Amino acid sequence: MAIFINLLPYMDRIDDSKELLDCWQGGLEIAMDGPNWTDPINWTVEFERFQHHTGPISVHSPIWELNLASARYEVVRNYSFEIYKQSLAWSAKIGAEQVVVHPSLYSTPLFLRSQSQYYAKENLKRLGEEAQKLGIDMAVENVGFRKTALFDQEEFVRLFEEIPTISALVDVGHAHINGWDTPALIRELGSRLSAVHLHDNDAVGDLHLPIGEGTMEWTGVWEALRSAKHPFHATLEYRRNTPLDVLLQHVKLVEQELK
Repeated sequence: MAIFINLLPYMDRIDDSKELLDCWQGGLEIAMDGPNWTDPINWTVEFERFQHHTGPISVHSPIWELNLASARYEVVRNYSFEIYKQSLAWSAKIGAEQVVVHPSLYSTPLFLRSQSQYYAKENLKRLGEEAQKLGIDMAVENVGFRKTALFDQEEFVRLFEEIPTISALVDVGHAHINGWDTPALIRELGSRLSAVHLHDNDAVGDLHLPIGEGTMEWTGVWEALRSAKHPFHATLEYRRNTPLDVLLQHVKLVEQELK
């Protein structure tokens, strides 16, 4: 188990991330939609701020305006595929261990679920093969809420049986909102689980609260993660502007729970 910190807390103030880099030698998860979610980013230049970090790097590929599962528009699916393919190549170039991928982005009032699943699987298979060639782990995250969730719990587990070139990232906050049995999910995935996003919420909104500040029941989650017999990333994915001292305190919390 390796602990990572997602740079979401610094999304609005990326230059302040130096305070974290100066004291943290563990894993970093860099969001390619950053640093501020609004301006196009020259990622070759942007990576210069992280290039001397001695810990492992994970990359969260872009989310916004991309949809691998678009059931209506082939051009959107194909465009999204190309952006994710570029993200894989860039991530491999900078030596990242893992790339996190969202398989869909819900944006329509009528969700064509079965068709969206079909196209998502088709593109995830192609991207998984590309990631395998590059020697990088492609971790697919559980996304969408309630009726707009692309996969339910059982379907999410089966996804990794159907596509052997990808791995699973369980976002525990997303699972909580959808009423999934997160400890059972972790155990069912077994060695196909390569990462977890750790944060809390009220089971209504995706709040990215620090652990213990929402309504999640953590005891079973910790027990399930401790039972894992293989390496995985445990990533704190806390909301924007979470203070540095909270991040570092919660790194210690995760270490204590999972050691």
